[in-house]
Amino acid sequence: MKVFLIYSFSDKDKVDVFIDNIKIYENLQIMKLSKSYNFLWKISSKLAISKSDFVIFIVGQYSNQSKNIYWELKAAEKANKKIYFIKLEKEFDFPMDIDNMKIVTEKELKSIIKIKLDINKKIEKSLFNNKNLLESDVESKKLLLEEYKLLLQTSEALVVRRQAMNTFFLTANGLLVTMLGLITGAKIEGNCSYIYLCALSVVGILLCVSWNNLVISYGQLNAGKFAVLNKLEEHLPVSIFTAEWVALGEGKDKSKYRSFTQAEKKIPILFLLVYIIFFVTIIIFKVAIVKEALRYIVK
Repeated sequence: MKVFLIYSFSDKDKVDVFIDNIKIYENLQIMKLSKSYNFLWKISSKLAISKSDFVIFIVGQYSNQSKNIYWELKAAEKANKKIYFIKLEKEFDFPMDIDNMKIVTEKELKSIIKIKLDINKKIEKSLFNNKNLLESDVESKKLLLEEYKLLLQTSEALVVRRQAMNTFFLTANGLLVTMLGLITGAKIEGNCSYIYLCALSVVGILLCVSWNNLVISYGQLNAGKFAVLNKLEEHLPVSIFTAEWVALGEGKDKSKYRSFTQAEKKIPILFLLVYIIFFVTIIIFKVAIVKEALRYIVK
């Protein structure tokens, strides 16, 4: 789980103490800006906020006066992220016009983090309507097995749809790259060729962004299905998928297991880089031609 930390650099020492107190959770990744005068800070902040599960705002003495902090809070609000406010001192003020915020103590925040991290308990709580029936009712056990089979079938169907999606985007990008090559080699008069090349490059960029987002979504869906399957297996005689995951080193040993989603993401990114390079090259080349023409006219 990832959290983004918003704070004033004047409170850095106190913030470091706060971070040490919540570092007890192994699966908690804390993201924060480490430099106060980085010209790319807005981009870095926005990217970290988008990746975070929620945002923590450490309210210091001068936090309410910081335009940068206010910008980050608004960015988190726009990204629809839950924002937890923690005051270093009770009398410190904070922006009041932020939606989706909650004022908590450090102790309350630790409880929230623990609940969010304990996904298994959340899954079990939402999965079983009456867990006691599984231990006493034979029909409930049969129904559990049927639901397990049904969920497994939906997971297999998801893999088929995922492969079809990859085939579609791979074919579409292959055609686009071929068209770019043909137009580049063709002798088209005027500016038409540049317009065609730029348009195709933009279409390719949009395709790759959509492809990458879909790959991530399919990966998340499949991970969610297997989390539920593993929980159901706890109430079956054998746990084949759980045992398989253990045999693969639980994803920690790259020599035994590599994420298929991470490998899939490289293909749209590769195509994306090709389109961006193509687009930038066309623009630079066209600007150079215009400059040369202007220089000739001036002379």
